[in-house]
Amino acid sequence: MLRIGTWGTAESADVVACGWRDTGPGLVRTGVKLIYSATGRVPELPGLRIATPVANGAEEIARALFQGLDVVLTAPDCCPAAPVVAAGMWHYGWTRGDLGALAGATVAGLALAAQPGPCVMEVHRDGHSFLDGDVTAAAVRACLAARFSGGRYRTPEVTVPLDSVHLSQEAPTRILIAPCAVTP
Repeated sequence: MLRIGTWGTAESADVVACGWRDTGPGLVRTGVKLIYSATGRVPELPGLRIATPVANGAEEIARALFQGLDVVLTAPDCCPAAPVVAAGMWHYGWTRGDLGALAGATVAGLALAAQPGPCVMEVHRDGHSFLDGDVTAAAVRACLAARFSGGRYRTPEVTVPLDSVHLSQEAPTRILIAPCAVTP
């Protein structure tokens, strides 16, 4: 399973830290990767390999992760879902053919980016996810609806219809984001 968390504090850059352990088939990749928005302040990170140039989109972020870099900086106008989609591409080996998983990761990334405080997202191989933090399904749905122009959210990888997004409150601080339908 892939775990992604945010600091969600005003004084930090928009940080996404990815730590994972996968029990699935194939090569297991473990560790922590940091994805920072280039608009924020990046702290001194001695010993870590930082990607240059700045990545603009999920495929560029994933490419840097595949190269073994520890820290990736994203462009200020990068899609807010891109870090989660890229982490899934790197961790699970998703390609453009994995439309359902990419759609689920897109919704997970948008939900994670909309959270005002620290939280954690678990993204599974098929694209379904769980958001843990000070969250409600209604609040996440409202944040997502604001981002879906014309009822759809488009990325270079997928287009996700808003009506395919299904959220459920699993516990007071846990939301399930079910797998989503997708338009290629």
